[in-house]
Amino acid sequence: MKQFFFARIPSICICFTGIMLSSLAVNLLSGWPVSPFPFQVLGWIVACQGIDWLLSFLNFKSWLHYCVVEAAILYAVSLPVALLFRWASCTFPSIAAYSLIFLAVYFFLTWYFRRRQQLLAQELNQLLQEQQKDSGMES
Repeated sequence: MKQFFFARIPSICICFTGIMLSSLAVNLLSGWPVSPFPFQVLGWIVACQGIDWLLSFLNFKSWLHYCVVEAAILYAVSLPVALLFRWASCTFPSIAAYSLIFLAVYFFLTWYFRRRQQLLAQELNQLLQEQQKDSGMES
């Protein structure tokens, strides 16, 4: 399971990003038409990381409070960006679909990073327990 969370998922994401950026570079260098969409998405992902980084300076009472605030801020900023870049239109079905996709992606990412932290904490706790057993045997 740890291999899946720490190697496979990040590897897939990194490879996908590398392939997309390489494809964009080839298209730009060869003069083929390039859609602005990948650049918009990449820019928006970087902006979201900036928002997350800024939120990391605030003290929250719990991890859940952090998640709720982060989700609310990202959604409040993402929806106008989606409308601006025409990733969604100003119709109820479009905004509802965008909202559901946003929530699904946010909850999946939150679950993924929380699970990674739990696996790392379990591993560290196990190492500490083994270290304590070893130092207890030496006494």
